[in-house]
Amino acid sequence: MRDLLGSETLGSFSDALDEALRLQASKLHAPDSRKSDKGLRRFTIREMADIAFRMNYNTLRHHLKTIEGLPEGIMEPGNRRTFSLEEIHEIQSALFEAGKVPNDLFPGKFEGESTSKLLVYNLKGGVSKTSTAANLAQFLALRGFKVLLVDLDPQASLSDLFDIQADLDGFPSIYDVLRYEEQADGETRVPIADAIQATYFPNIDILPGSISLTEFEYETASAAAKGIPFYSRISDALSLVEDAYDVVLFDTPPHMSFCVIAALYASNSMLIPLSAGMLDVVSLVKFLDLASSTLESIEGVDPAKRFEFVRILLTRYSPNDPAQLQLSSFLRNTLGTAMLNTDFLASTAIADAGNTMNPLLEVDPSSFTRKTYDRILESLHGIALEIEREIMVARGRIGSGEETS
Repeated sequence: MRDLLGSETLGSFSDALDEALRLQASKLHAPDSRKSDKGLRRFTIREMADIAFRMNYNTLRHHLKTIEGLPEGIMEPGNRRTFSLEEIHEIQSALFEAGKVPNDLFPGKFEGESTSKLLVYNLKGGVSKTSTAANLAQFLALRGFKVLLVDLDPQASLSDLFDIQADLDGFPSIYDVLRYEEQADGETRVPIADAIQATYFPNIDILPGSISLTEFEYETASAAAKGIPFYSRISDALSLVEDAYDVVLFDTPPHMSFCVIAALYASNSMLIPLSAGMLDVVSLVKFLDLASSTLESIEGVDPAKRFEFVRILLTRYSPNDPAQLQLSSFLRNTLGTAMLNTDFLASTAIADAGNTMNPLLEVDPSSFTRKTYDRILESLHGIALEIEREIMVARGRIGSGEETS
């Protein structure tokens, strides 16, 4: 009969995997020690035109040649001129000031416009919440939106993707912002501005997650018994910094928690990823029922609570699979325009990028066949365009039935 001490056994697994992952990461990122030590790849004029500016390629080339003072980029082998993301954003600002970018395509907020606070939400695991959040954030950031990521998962996978490891690096996490001083041995909360970390990807900051978030659940239960409210804990903290961002994007854990409820209270829009499987659809029914009940409670606290949009994203979708194709048709017939028109396709490019901890825009396109890369690029870009359109409708720059320029 085996006599395993559970704490010791699981602890040894954790230590072994942690050491192996560090070794693997050092090999993967060599000669750099960390992912964030590497520079981001540069972008071609074609990519700038299609993704960053949504502008005709020849029109952009004309502006780059005729408007003085714009960054020139560098010429690479193959007679390709490329630009860094910082240069792209500088060019975008200059083109807007020169009247070359219409208002409905300029990502920055105008006076009186509010920050979009988008909750990526589904209680089922494995539906690509974190992958959706990371890739959407990078596409929006490339477009010029200033994005704050809020990692609400104690496993902190989103933070890991952006090379921010609060537990290991000694950074404050969202727990330190939300903690109850009454429950924390006299330690005071950390101001949210001190906990937000800049990432290596321009225009993206992150409020990192950490395993300490589990403590927030215990503390909230104790505080609630004393009549201390928790609903507004995230929204109160965000109110101090949200004006600095165009989009706040919440990544949620695969379980209901006080932290998730507080994020529901703080958000004003929602994206629900759904894997392309019938069991996932059955689970979605239960999730939506629970989410509806939770929102009823929130609406009891704040009767004015409204969402600017709620959309559902089909993920891990293979259009060549007859069963998934039928499922997609069923969902669109049932839920109509609640479904995004663009699906998050299943792709070897996403699987491989996940193995190297890189969202798609960090990957060299030449790492894949052109067809494979273009296919997933079109998918993710399409998702970002639909979310951008919802943001512009919420800002009042376009009508709900209009298209952007």
